[in-house]
Amino acid sequence: MNSLINAISSVIWGVPMLTFFLFVGIYFTFKSRFFQFLGARKIFNTTIKTLFKKTDKSSEKGISQFGAFCSVLAACIGTGNIVGVATAIYSGGPGSVFWMFFSSFFSMMTAYSENYLGIHYKRRNRYGETVGGAFSYIENGLKMKGLAKCYALFCVLSACGMGNLTQSNSISESLNYSLKIPPVIIGIITATGCFLILRGGIKRITDFGKLAVPFMSLIYIILSALVLYKFKSNILPACTIILKEAFSINSLKGYGIYKAARYGFSRGVFYNEAGLGSSTIMHSQVENCSGENQGMWAMLEVFIDTVVLCTVTALVILVTNSNYQTLFGADLSVTAYGTIGTIGKAGISVLTAIFAFTSLAGCSVYAQKSADYLFGKKRAAVFRYIYPLLSFAGCVSAPKALWAFADICNGLMAVPNLFALNSLKKEIVFPSKKGM
Repeated sequence: MNSLINAISSVIWGVPMLTFFLFVGIYFTFKSRFFQFLGARKIFNTTIKTLFKKTDKSSEKGISQFGAFCSVLAACIGTGNIVGVATAIYSGGPGSVFWMFFSSFFSMMTAYSENYLGIHYKRRNRYGETVGGAFSYIENGLKMKGLAKCYALFCVLSACGMGNLTQSNSISESLNYSLKIPPVIIGIITATGCFLILRGGIKRITDFGKLAVPFMSLIYIILSALVLYKFKSNILPACTIILKEAFSINSLKGYGIYKAARYGFSRGVFYNEAGLGSSTIMHSQVENCSGENQGMWAMLEVFIDTVVLCTVTALVILVTNSNYQTLFGADLSVTAYGTIGTIGKAGISVLTAIFAFTSLAGCSVYAQKSADYLFGKKRAAVFRYIYPLLSFAGCVSAPKALWAFADICNGLMAVPNLFALNSLKKEIVFPSKKGM
């Protein structure tokens, strides 16, 4: 079964898919006149700077921009960044880090474009709730309800695979590897916590994200800085091997440029979600916002996740000379951070668990909203009970098969979304660089 799953994943994430992702990102980069570079000041003023301004919270009916930002970013920093980088290096070698870094610059404009459309085409259903996301602009923009239904189905599968099974598995792997807690016990606790937080709805989920992400991100940066300082003499050699392996035709360690690019791109998508359209579901829940502003928040997510934190995690693994050809996922990350002692080993394990749980809860919004769209709100209510059960299954399952399954789900979800972005590209308006 594992061989079959890996074979399907390799076909889906072959050259055509990688080319499609890159083409869309490059197209929007040129169309926006390299806004992710030249508009950096405006992005900062529209996002981070606004956090220090007093706003009228009473006018917000949905969730806040910062709440959506933290909920989406939690998935990136959690298993995406801490564990996902480790799986990329294991599968594609150090060179995969370069291709993650490279693709992320173009992915910033893909993230902007899909979130612009997500806000532009959001509607309200008969219950007065906001319906937004890729399935909304596929139905209302492309007028292809059948394709929108397919996307929603793929989104449910992806949220269950990428957002649930791999997240819960990372919780189990990290805590079992460092603290020796049995996976069954971790599974019961995770499933129970998931059920309780899901009962509170999107408000409770985003409130949890706003509390956990900033504080845990700071601790994560401190732990990473301690490791990098201890092995500071290895930083330059680590950067050298990343560049060397990224362009190696016949790598001595069995990787090479194709594997590096293949896993760099696919794991990069897992980290920042750009091109999948899933983040648009969360961002569309923000009231009284423009597509331009929400698009810039999405760009910031991609930058912080892949360009900054992905690089930090990769350097930690490589400077410590951890055995990335043998260790996989959470085990590799825990080993690398464990080089500074118990504080690193236990600290990164707890961080991974908290971020993964935050991500697991956040992705439940993707799954629930997509299920509502597919089956109707009443019939889809049963999903609140199915989702926690899946988190238990993820805690006691084999990690490698789960990551391959997540890759397949992401690829299936990306196809209709990228098609919609390409078809609706003339409707996307990019911010002016004036007034920065």
